[in-house]
Amino acid sequence: MADFNGIAQAFVSHYFGSFDDYAARDHLASLYRPESMLTWEGSQSQGANGILDQLKKPELKVVKHRVTSVDSQPGANNSVVVLVTGSLVLDNAFDRPLQFTQAFTLAPIPGQSGGYFIYNQIFRLLLG
Repeated sequence: MADFNGIAQAFVSHYFGSFDDYAARDHLASLYRPESMLTWEGSQSQGANGILDQLKKPELKVVKHRVTSVDSQPGANNSVVVLVTGSLVLDNAFDRPLQFTQAFTLAPIPGQSGGYFIYNQIFRLLLG
């Protein structure tokens, strides 16, 4: 069995580091395949282009995440299930952080030993 905790930690560091740097956010495309699915606040997108369109909306141009917890489990067919909680700040409004939760299923890339892609991703703000 792969080190699912190590895979999850490395993934979370890379994903949120890239997301928070708008110039680097396009690099997230390499984490998606045509079958990848994102549900963002109830809105669904599929494939790298559709997902990046969602992640690069103008209102998300300046985002800073603070990850509070990363939980992971081994999943079916050598996948890794990851649940992230934390807070995010939009447009440098550090006095108004928003709580979020995000779930990922990381699936092995066929034919690439040790490589994973985002098969499923669900994002929700936690509104009090």
